[in-house]
Amino acid sequence: MGIVFFRTPKPKQFKYTPLYYNPEKEALKEREQQIKQELGLTDDEAPRVSLIKGQFRRNYDRKIKGRAKSKSNFRLILIVIVLSLIAYYMLK
Repeated sequence: MGIVFFRTPKPKQFKYTPLYYNPEKEALKEREQQIKQELGLTDDEAPRVSLIKGQFRRNYDRKIKGRAKSKSNFRLILIVIVLSLIAYYMLK
């Protein structure tokens, strides 16, 4: 009589390390690195990292917010004018 041993596989482990992205901290690090490179305090062999990605994002955000604000102001002025015309015709 032979005894048969079955090997059961172990369950797979789930390892999740949460990532936290802080754009202000990253921008500060990039700025510090750029200043150090300009002053010559870092290695010359390290490539210079451009901040152009952040500049595009900031300019885009400003442009979008500016448009939304101007549209909001225009709507408000238009509503005030329409309501005042309605009130004028009703009281006349």
